[in-house]
Amino acid sequence: MITNRCNLRCSYCVLENAPHQLRAELSLEHKKALVSHLYTNLNFRRLTLSGGEALLIGKHPPREFIALLNHIRQYRSSNPADNLQLEVYTNGSYCNDDVVAAMHGVVDVVAVTIDSVDDEVLRNIGRKHRGEASYLDNIVKVISQLTACGITIKLHSVVSTKNIEALASELRPILAAVHDAAGVVNSWKFYQYMSYDAPEVDKTHTVTHAAYADFCTQAQQALQGTGVKLHFKDNQEMNASLFNILSYGNAQYMVAGDTWSTSRRTEDLRNYASMQELFARNAIDEERFSKFHEL
Repeated sequence: MITNRCNLRCSYCVLENAPHQLRAELSLEHKKALVSHLYTNLNFRRLTLSGGEALLIGKHPPREFIALLNHIRQYRSSNPADNLQLEVYTNGSYCNDDVVAAMHGVVDVVAVTIDSVDDEVLRNIGRKHRGEASYLDNIVKVISQLTACGITIKLHSVVSTKNIEALASELRPILAAVHDAAGVVNSWKFYQYMSYDAPEVDKTHTVTHAAYADFCTQAQQALQGTGVKLHFKDNQEMNASLFNILSYGNAQYMVAGDTWSTSRRTEDLRNYASMQELFARNAIDEERFSKFHEL
């Protein structure tokens, strides 16, 4: 999570974006140093850049994001054992021609979030970029550009009470719009809204396990035969797989029985000489970590 800054205000999202937390964000040079440490000392070979909105780092976005990609380029290799695979999560708002060009040869996968085709629903969620005529139109344009650049596209959708009734019926129209613009969607991940221990937010967004399971069945039926790989991520998997490297360099994770408010924090990851030291000093279950993060 390279920044907590975001240009959207999605009501289901929790960001540590109080002023003192924003000030704690690593500088570009420290971000570069952290990536180098993850690669060289902790042997990371896969990394996701997310936020907030990942492209919003620095005072004049997306310049610093492009500079970070240029730094990561040195860790790309034709040898799979040496290659750093890179995925980027974005809402697409700042994904201009310069960004797409900078991603070429560095970024393997771009994941773009789309929760509805209905702008009123998106506005209600808070996922509506100011000045944008249509959120879907912008997503389609971005996907078309990235596809032309040879980058694999993944879609993300958060399933909450705001969109669960209509989303399954919108999946095919979303794909059709992408295909009409010569874009290709390789995979689609659906997230069950996860509680952040904020009762008012939970009351607005929580869907039951039964309702989510029913949605998953509808989504599978809607996308059958499209060739799109599907991943349905429920609350249990969300908690078990949590390992967020935060914008100030430490990592957030959970052990069995934790909730969002009791989740743990490591020190700055640059303070650990190896993954074994990271696991030992923080009582992280290596088997559980490996299940989701491929040691």
